[in-house]
Amino acid sequence: MTDKVVLVIYGRGGHKEEMRRLILNLKAEQSDFKFVSIADVADTFGAIKHYSCPEPRDKFNNSTAPFQLVYSSTKAVIQTLKLASQYKISGIISTGPGMAVLPSILFRLMNKKVIFIEDWSRFYSGSLTGKAMYRIANVFYVQNKALLKHYPKAIFSGRL
Repeated sequence: MTDKVVLVIYGRGGHKEEMRRLILNLKAEQSDFKFVSIADVADTFGAIKHYSCPEPRDKFNNSTAPFQLVYSSTKAVIQTLKLASQYKISGIISTGPGMAVLPSILFRLMNKKVIFIEDWSRFYSGSLTGKAMYRIANVFYVQNKALLKHYPKAIFSGRL
């Protein structure tokens, strides 16, 4: 096993951009920051190891959504277990996709730190993933102050 690393899980679009900015900030503060990743995009941002995982849901086809969610979540759990056996993962950071929920539960069961950052496009209501992760994460960040009324124990971080 190598040095301690962090597992990051992110999705396409805004989730990817939020993770890119976060990783740049973490590397600037801590030059030896190492991470592995699971995402539904090929962008790795310098990960030691990267696994691709399909989107947890098809926003345009509700009939396949339950099957796709189960498949994506199962694949993310398998990939998480593979990464956990190969690396000393100290915790997980996610910027939003639903595929992060089951791996986060696994990490909590392993007494690892789980950090979740609610999407910056959320102002008046939380995302479905955010509502689940609020109960799972050790640390929960919001990027808009209006969300503090929905997530009273969250930490306002400002925009990434």
